[in-house]
Amino acid sequence: MLPVDMYIGGVEHAVLHLLYSRFYTKFLYDIGVVDFDEPFHKLFNQGMITGKNGIKMSKSKGNVIYADDLVDMFGVDAVRYFVLHEMPFENDGVITWELMVERMNSDLANTLGNLVNRTIAMSNKYFGGVVNKTGVEDAAIDGDLKAVVTATRDKVQAKMATLHVADAITEVFTLFKRCNKYIDETMPWALAKDEAQQDRLAEVLYNLVESITIGANLLKSFMPETTDKILAQLYPANPEAGVRDFDDLATFGLRETGLKVTETPEILFARLDFEKD
Repeated sequence: MLPVDMYIGGVEHAVLHLLYSRFYTKFLYDIGVVDFDEPFHKLFNQGMITGKNGIKMSKSKGNVIYADDLVDMFGVDAVRYFVLHEMPFENDGVITWELMVERMNSDLANTLGNLVNRTIAMSNKYFGGVVNKTGVEDAAIDGDLKAVVTATRDKVQAKMATLHVADAITEVFTLFKRCNKYIDETMPWALAKDEAQQDRLAEVLYNLVESITIGANLLKSFMPETTDKILAQLYPANPEAGVRDFDDLATFGLRETGLKVTETPEILFARLDFEKD
């Protein structure tokens, strides 16, 4: 129904669509059929997806990359991530096989996939997969992690309100990067060697699992299959236990203590070698 809140169109067509729609809306308004004279409250022109060096894709140039081929190579969520993340707001975006492999390895396999895998592996190695909240905290280190994690929901919401989708995804991955930094700061492998630090080690792993849970829920709109896979590994007995309402994503510590992670972690994204693959 008109008028619509937001019209989103491809940059090559948006002007013509706007002219046609405004002309007919004005005509209908003038003859009394409708009581508004503008068809859209807001207009957003989306940029183009271009090939290497920003050159427009075309069959004649032989530089077309088909979505089905990308999905066959990388998987649907990896393609979702790349297209959404590499399309700057109101600008063109470049997509190439080389850039896809680079993002697959650095962002998906390393930042996210390795984080989930390491957290689950350490939980199994040190506590048989049981994740307990002990309350033995380092106020500064734990406090900073929790501040970053609980602030991410509102940052994502603010970016999405202005259609800055790529920036919203970046906020989620900033959360995951903070988790990786937290592992470096707390050094669970060193804590494991000290019997007196077992409760501290358990708290560290709880904080990681809880942080990843919140990040995975925030990722749902962009990479739904990946979210489901993460929650299935962190909550194998009942993945629904890891699903959070959006309003709860600014609250830390909702995971029930004593739950187990999977005994057989799955690699979310395998690293690729562009030359070989």
